[in-house]
Amino acid sequence: MNNKRSLLDWFSKRKEDFVQRGMRKHCLAIIDSVNEAERAISAISRGDPDTALRAVDRLILSEREADRIEEKLVEQLTIGDLDPDQREDLMHLVKKMDKIADWAMDAGVHVQLMIETGIEAPPHIWEALRIICSELTLAVRLLLRAVESIGDEPSVTLKCVQNIKGQERAIDEINYAVLKKILMAEMDFRATILMKGMLQALETSSDRCKECADTIAILISSR
Repeated sequence: MNNKRSLLDWFSKRKEDFVQRGMRKHCLAIIDSVNEAERAISAISRGDPDTALRAVDRLILSEREADRIEEKLVEQLTIGDLDPDQREDLMHLVKKMDKIADWAMDAGVHVQLMIETGIEAPPHIWEALRIICSELTLAVRLLLRAVESIGDEPSVTLKCVQNIKGQERAIDEINYAVLKKILMAEMDFRATILMKGMLQALETSSDRCKECADTIAILISSR
């Protein structure tokens, strides 16, 4: 109990140097990654591959920035004054957050493959994938708010956690509908494989976001 309380106190005392300037920047880089995935998918659905490729380029840069911030955060944690269990919990949280951007980039790579190989898919499937990206962006924005409120607004944090779980459930429902559309569409088998891979990447990104929410709930639920 005391360890959990001290962890919240630690967050409260370090809002500027760790949460706002570190984890907040990490979340923003992750949001940028998901946003660029959405822009790439939206552009290709409109028949604008050049814009889509530029979005993928920005996505890759955002994911690399998220990786860079993750490494710095982990380095900060190794020299902090938390006990080993608390330090490990936070390291797990940071690493899980980074996986959101990793899987968003995987979706972007699938977009790039579709363009570079000239493989086409129906616009209505691209639009369905864009909607998933939009829902995922909202989930990551809720994660940012949860991170910002750790330490001094636990009720806000827990509300964000619950909303993130709601987003994950909504994405799961959309995922099933999109998978059905992919399987029923008349398109090259290579397009089916790539679209299923893209869908899986976005769903996994959503799952990692939900795992982050679960971890945050564990961090603050016990006093």
